[in-house]
Amino acid sequence: MMPKGLSQYQSVQKSVSELDNKGFLEKIIGKAALYDIAFLQNRAMMETILTLPDQSIDEKTILKFEKLFLWLYQTQEEAKLS
Repeated sequence: MMPKGLSQYQSVQKSVSELDNKGFLEKIIGKAALYDIAFLQNRAMMETILTLPDQSIDEKTILKFEKLFLWLYQTQEEAKLS
C-alpha cells in the first residue's frame, strides 16, 4: 500500500510543479511583452531554463547568465536601431 501511495504522491507532485513552471513561464513572457524584451518571449528557451533540475547554482554561473542576458538585451536594442 505504501509504494502505491508514494507513487501517487510523486505523480501529483510532478504535475503540480509543471503547473507552477507554466505559471512562472506565462508571467515571464507577459512581463517580457510588456517591456518589449524579445529574447525572454522565446517560449522554447524559457521552458528549457525552467525545466533545469533543481540544484544550487554558484555565483560564477549566475554572473555568466547575467552577462548573457545583458548581451542579448543589448543585441536586441542594436537591432532595433539598425
